[in-house]
Amino acid sequence: MAKRLIVGISGASGVIYGIRLLEALARDPEIETHLVMTGVGRATILEETDYTVRQVEALADVVYSPGNVGAAIASGSFETIGMIVAPCSIKSLSAIAYSHTDDLLSRAADVQLKEGRPLWRRWGGRPLTGGNSGLSRKHREK
Repeated sequence: MAKRLIVGISGASGVIYGIRLLEALARDPEIETHLVMTGVGRATILEETDYTVRQVEALADVVYSPGNVGAAIASGSFETIGMIVAPCSIKSLSAIAYSHTDDLLSRAADVQLKEGRPLWRRWGGRPLTGGNSGLSRKHREK
């Protein structure tokens, strides 16, 4: 059985990192990717790259709507090897840090933390402020 990895793309600068990650993972038959993109993440793909949203979705094995908080990846019983959010906007980081899980990306990330699974995030939009760094510390404390 393939190892499941959730990939999140939120609306921050640096969306190409998430796309490159999906391209690399698509070449690994042992990894099954489960993709969720926020609405702003989708818009950022169009603004920052020459990719269409459909082209990015085609890189993943399974794609979820950001509003589908009842999706499989929102449940702790859906076993994964973790989740990578690239890029991770400050809004998404804040939602994850404070368990404000009103979309599937933040809900899936919260589940990974609850289940003790790895959650990696690649910040977009630099430089970071003191408040942004505080969110990162809060996230690590969860």
